[in-house]
Amino acid sequence: MAIPVYSQTVSLDNTFGQNGRTVIPNTSEIHFLDFDRQGNIIVIGYPTNSGGGKDLTIAKTTSNGIIDNSFGTDGVVKVTDYDYISPLGLKITDDNKIVVIGMFSNVQIEGGYENIMMRFNENGTIDQNFGNNGKVNLNTGYIINLESDDFMLIAKTDSYQNASILKYNYEGESDESFGENGTVYLTNSISPSCMKILNDGSIVIAGTYNSYPNTELGLGKLTPAGELDTNFANNGIWHLDVKQDFDFDHESFFDIVEDNNGNLILSGFGRSICGPSWNGAFLSKFSSGGILDTDFGENGFYCSNTGISLISLIEDKYMIAGYHNSGEKITIVNDDGKSGKEAYTFGILYLRDMKFQGDNKIILGGGHQASNADATLERVVVNTETAIQFNDDSSKELRIFPNPAKETLYFNRETVFEIMDMQGRILLKSALPVKSVRIADLASGVYFVRSGNSVQKFIKE
Repeated sequence: MAIPVYSQTVSLDNTFGQNGRTVIPNTSEIHFLDFDRQGNIIVIGYPTNSGGGKDLTIAKTTSNGIIDNSFGTDGVVKVTDYDYISPLGLKITDDNKIVVIGMFSNVQIEGGYENIMMRFNENGTIDQNFGNNGKVNLNTGYIINLESDDFMLIAKTDSYQNASILKYNYEGESDESFGENGTVYLTNSISPSCMKILNDGSIVIAGTYNSYPNTELGLGKLTPAGELDTNFANNGIWHLDVKQDFDFDHESFFDIVEDNNGNLILSGFGRSICGPSWNGAFLSKFSSGGILDTDFGENGFYCSNTGISLISLIEDKYMIAGYHNSGEKITIVNDDGKSGKEAYTFGILYLRDMKFQGDNKIILGGGHQASNADATLERVVVNTETAIQFNDDSSKELRIFPNPAKETLYFNRETVFEIMDMQGRILLKSALPVKSVRIADLASGVYFVRSGNSVQKFIKE
């Protein structure tokens, strides 16, 4: 039975960069992206240097993906003082300062690495008025939340696997009023993989509960002052054991969004939730009070064969992005978690960041599949007026959608197909059953899909 659900199609925006993409040469994949107050795009990543290490790279483009050659050298700034860097966060402040947080390693550093906050001017030069020659050593942290324009949150775990959360301003100064002298201790509780600042200023933390190997899914909530919100879930903490303790592939949450009604949508991984035929990626939905919505998906979980790297909201739907089979894909999931459809396969590799640019454009950051993973931005447009049908895959009748189609044509079930033009010439075909076909290279016009005895017409835009 077909279930009509109004959702969106996603297509490459050819007005961005060069035919929808901006490739930044001599730089590996983008890890984070942000916008300055003029709408320009700032990205950070790293290339491999001559010694085999990694240098921090910052690049700048216009809002439409044109590299700003006035920034640094030909649009790129490189920090070469360290043997290896691991970017942890990027924030553009209200006065267009570029704040970068990362783990920087050097053989000359005691302990091997430092967690450093760097600040750059909007032209790419180091901000000498910040810290020590533009740097502040935070001595902590691995999970960074930079959603607020006023402060940042940093999570760390000690050698005993006890986690804590710290709060800093963008001058690198600790907020001593937060928690206990600037620190919230999560002893014998949640080890965070992600944090979310909610609309009311409270903080949701999510990841694993307890220590390996006795891990469970864990979710908790703090007040803006850093106190455990005991009105949330069970005295402030929700947890659920979904895997047997001897299983090395433990469960965890990885990303959080808050919808317009205050509900929390979380992505995570736990193969026992989805069964052996799934890769283990899932979405779950909680009320603002920390109650699992068991009507969402199946018993509270929507299972996805697309690995879930990131989540965003599209009106009343959920957009997830991650890797599956042939590449990175965007999938639109219905608000009840009962159905989802792949909406777009993008041309970048190793998706790292995804942010809205206006109401219906999305900037994706990662590496380019065809050029040795050069840092790449890609912009897609969400068409909020296009209807996609979420079909039951058990249906025997083959259905194609969307129609008209631009980039990809989808089938409601796996099938072997041939695509023919008006003259009956076979232009595309599959030898094995598939659920979609990329048609971006077809000229605009009318075509036919033949699968067995079924022939259906569609329009390529």
